[in-house]
Amino acid sequence: MLATASPHLHAAAHRLSLAAPARAARSARLPLRRPLRYAPLRLRASAAAEAAPSAKEGAEELGFEEMVARTTRRYYMLGGKGGVGKTSCAASLAVRFANSGHPTLVVSTDPAHSLSDSFAQDLTGGALAPVEGTDSPLFALEINPEKSREEFRTINQKNGGTGVKDFMDGMGLGILADQLGELKLGELLDTPPPGLDEAIAISKVIQFLEAPEYSMFSRIVFDTAPTGHTLRLLSLPDFLDASIGKILKLRSKIASATSAIKSVFGQEVQQQDAANKLEQLRERMVKVRELFRDTESTEFIIVTIPTVMAISESARLHSSLQKESVPVRRLIVNQVLPPSSSDCKFCAIKRKDQARALDMIKSDPELMGLNIMQAPLVDMEIRGVPALKFLGDIVWK
Repeated sequence: MLATASPHLHAAAHRLSLAAPARAARSARLPLRRPLRYAPLRLRASAAAEAAPSAKEGAEELGFEEMVARTTRRYYMLGGKGGVGKTSCAASLAVRFANSGHPTLVVSTDPAHSLSDSFAQDLTGGALAPVEGTDSPLFALEINPEKSREEFRTINQKNGGTGVKDFMDGMGLGILADQLGELKLGELLDTPPPGLDEAIAISKVIQFLEAPEYSMFSRIVFDTAPTGHTLRLLSLPDFLDASIGKILKLRSKIASATSAIKSVFGQEVQQQDAANKLEQLRERMVKVRELFRDTESTEFIIVTIPTVMAISESARLHSSLQKESVPVRRLIVNQVLPPSSSDCKFCAIKRKDQARALDMIKSDPELMGLNIMQAPLVDMEIRGVPALKFLGDIVWK
C-alpha cells in the first residue's frame, strides 16, 4: 500500500511548497454557485446553533481554534451508535483541517465504509487516495478487511501454508503463525481469526506512528465503526500486551529446562528470534495504547443524535471510554431540527421529542461535562467537499 501511495504523497508534499497565489488559483476552480445552494440552510443552521444546549457550567470551552492551533500531530477519533452521522462529521472535520493549513489524512475503520459516498469520490482499494478541492493536501484511506481476509486465505495456500508467516509478520503477528505451526494447527489459519478487523486497524495506527510516508500529515481523523467494534479496537492493545506478557513470562520459566534439548536440535536461535519478535510486538502495542490515552495528541469525539436511545448509548460509550482512559472532551449532537416559526404537526412532535433528549444531556452525569456541539438536520444530503465544508463551518467553529 505504501508503494502505491508514495507518488501521491510526493506530489502532495510538493504542493505544500507552492506559493499562496497558486493555492488561491486552485481553490478558485471550485464551482462558485454550489455554496449558494446552502445559504438558506446556513441561516437556519445558525439559528439552531444559537439554541444549542450549553456545556456544564465551569466546563472548559473548546473551539476549533484550539483544535487547529497546535503544530504537533494530532489524532481525532469519531465514534458512536450506528447511523448517527459519524462519517459526515469526520469527513467535515478533515476538510476543515485541510482548509486551515493542515495536511490531513482521514481513515475509515468501519467495515461498511462510507467515505467514498461522503466525498463523492472513489476512495476504495485499501490505499491512500487524494481528495480534491481543499486548500492543503487531504488524503483518505478506507481500510479493507475483506481484502485482507482474502490475502490471508490466499497466502496461506502458498508453499503448503508457510506463506502465512510472511503475511502475519507484516501485521506484527508472525509469532502466532509460528506457534500454530509448531502445534500442527496450520489448518486453523484457513479461517481468519476473530478480531482481524481490529488487528488490521491497529496495524495501520502502527504504520502512522513509524512509517516516514505518513510523516507529512499533521492531523489524522478516524471514522470509526459503531460502538462495539470501536471499543474492541481500543481495548485490543491492552489485551495483546497482557497476553504477550504472560507468554514471555511462561517462556522465561521453562527456558532453562528446555535450552539444552533445543541446543542439541539447533532450535535455540530460532526460538530466541521468535521471542524477540514477540517482544517487539509487545512494545508496539504499548505505543498504540499510550497513543489512545495521550491527552496531548489524541481525542475521541462522540457523535450522537437527539433521541433517548442514542443519548443513552452515548452515555454508556463515554463510561467505557473513561474506563479505558481514552480522552473525551466533545459531544456532537447531529440531525437537530432547526428553529421554525411554523411547524407541521409531525415537526412539532419531533421537535418536542428532540428537546426531551437534549435535556437528558444536561442532566446525564456522563455527558453533562462535555463540550456540546450541534449539527442541524438539513434538507439535502451532505456529499462532496463543498457540502462538507458547509457542514464543517457550522459544527467546527
